[in-house]
Amino acid sequence: MKVYSISKWAFYGISLLIFSLPVSRHWKLFTDGQKAEGKVIAYNRVLHENLTGEVTLEYASEIHFSVEDSICKAYGPFNYEFKSGRIVKVLYDPRDPSNHSILTFSGFYLNNYSIIPLLLMVLWTAFYLSFNTYSKRKKKQK
Repeated sequence: MKVYSISKWAFYGISLLIFSLPVSRHWKLFTDGQKAEGKVIAYNRVLHENLTGEVTLEYASEIHFSVEDSICKAYGPFNYEFKSGRIVKVLYDPRDPSNHSILTFSGFYLNNYSIIPLLLMVLWTAFYLSFNTYSKRKKKQK
């Protein structure tokens, strides 16, 4: 019977792909977008509509950034406070500045979609460990 195992480099490579999922959601902004510096104004309450259509009251940092000669408003990750006055980089679509992303770790990873890579990483780790444990057991029996 053939025993399969997964190399540690394959594990690291696929793990890197899984961890890059939240960043890859914004690939269009990375290719066509422009950068701006935004200033954190305040930590405010915001009405937020989730995927099911339910409206909830959340807290988010309000960030203002300028596009040409107008000021646009963005919100940071919900329930994560940036200090007032902090300068953050914002990546935005020049045709539609409402399509934007905060260029920080928390901007990419602290949102509703972060659970998907987390679950995939748990499943991938379990898969990797089960195959490698099996192959080590088979080698000891010989």
